[in-house]
Amino acid sequence: MPDSVKQKWRPKLWHVVALVLGLVLCLPFAGLILFQFYANQLVQQTEESLIGQASVLAAAYVELFAQHGPDDLSHLPLAPQNPASDFAGYTPIFPTLSLGTDTVLPPRSAAAPASGAPNASAIGPALSRIAMGAQQHTLAGFRILDHNGTVIAGTAELGLSLAAIPEVATALSGQPISVARQRIRAEGTPLVYGLSAGSRLRVFVALPVVATGRVIGAVYLNRTPNHIFRFLYGERFNLLKALLFVALATGLIGLVFWRFISRPLHALIAQSRKPRWTPPKHYGTREIETLSQSFAAMTTRLQQRQDAINTYTAHATHELKSPLTAVQGAAELLFDTSMSASQRQRFLANIQADTARMESLLQSMRAYAMAEQPLRSGHSTLAEVLPPLASQFKTLNLSTQNAGLSLPLPPETLTMILKHLLENAAEHGATAVALTAGQNELLLSDNGKGISAGNRDKVLTPFFTTRRTSGGTGMGLNIVQSVLAATGGGIEILDQSKGAGFRLCFSQSPAT
Repeated sequence: MPDSVKQKWRPKLWHVVALVLGLVLCLPFAGLILFQFYANQLVQQTEESLIGQASVLAAAYVELFAQHGPDDLSHLPLAPQNPASDFAGYTPIFPTLSLGTDTVLPPRSAAAPASGAPNASAIGPALSRIAMGAQQHTLAGFRILDHNGTVIAGTAELGLSLAAIPEVATALSGQPISVARQRIRAEGTPLVYGLSAGSRLRVFVALPVVATGRVIGAVYLNRTPNHIFRFLYGERFNLLKALLFVALATGLIGLVFWRFISRPLHALIAQSRKPRWTPPKHYGTREIETLSQSFAAMTTRLQQRQDAINTYTAHATHELKSPLTAVQGAAELLFDTSMSASQRQRFLANIQADTARMESLLQSMRAYAMAEQPLRSGHSTLAEVLPPLASQFKTLNLSTQNAGLSLPLPPETLTMILKHLLENAAEHGATAVALTAGQNELLLSDNGKGISAGNRDKVLTPFFTTRRTSGGTGMGLNIVQSVLAATGGGIEILDQSKGAGFRLCFSQSPAT
């Protein structure tokens, strides 16, 4: 692995878990910021409430004006005609303010002196009593104006003119209007309230008062919208329960991560560093259990491979030592000039035989090493691979059953296996070999000398042979076993009265 990959920083599992838990804990606080969208709804609720209050005060204004006002209204401005309505003669006024689109205006300007005597001042006290009675519950500030914009009823600015204020001028022209203006608090805005946009403004509603088609005045109301923190304070006990639930849920999430993921993974890491694999006591999840089983299988394979290498090395050293010693001794004796021609010829023949044995051992070693390598997938039949082998082993009479049945091995792999088995049969005096293909298996039986009971557990061991003096290497059956193991199969020695019998098992999904 490149150094750059090794040195790259990667977070530990507990870092990831801590980050996830931190995000879970932050969700309630992030929700306070996300509540800003609710401020727009609160502003519209306040606007709708002020429109309703202004409509009631306007209706009272019209009623009192009809009783105590002048009869001639011709000098008053005409109200604009209402457009056609889909509400059966009604002209509802809907909230229109939106903090996302409308500009919040600066605080309104102060009232100016009136240019003349107020009109309809006689009904002002009665309107003030009505409005102040409602103010006890609605908390809305109110100014009731005549057609000139002079305040005739209100808690302040009585007798002064508000006609210069844009929304008042619009209402006196006969059009209802709502605006949002900045709010200035004498004591300053608390920091926590600053998170709510509604706490920093006031909503103003100016509604024209119309009688017999003439604008006789206006109702001018204002109020600060409710803010989210008043709602939160009212729900403080429920919020405390929610926070406790979030804290408990976060703790449970952390416990689940630790119990089912973190602890089993650390146990796997600790076990992987030990010389011998010991299954952990707790797997956590099914996936980690599968991973642990894969580790166990891999460790077993590696240990078996290590044991096989150690055994193979010991046998190879022993097998090569004898012919090498013989060659070395013969070569030293050949330097003797007094040696007769027949002796020299005998030593040369021994050297040649030992060299041939070493070459045979090396070829078997190469075949054994190749047998451990993954093999490609494929299928073949006895009918495909036996004709070339029959011509190679002419002393053997080969008979088959189900020769056309597909076996899950590529042709070259099946040929290599059968070659070693047929060679082993011929070397042990067989003259006939019967092969029977089955579902993912192959049975092979010969009429040779067979395998003695004492050697049954040894014949698959590397370098075990009963023909050492005649050049046997003891690697043929072990190579067959290794090839089948590499494909997920195996070999079994059959118990039969005459000759040797083997059952070759094939995996349904050969290695690729």
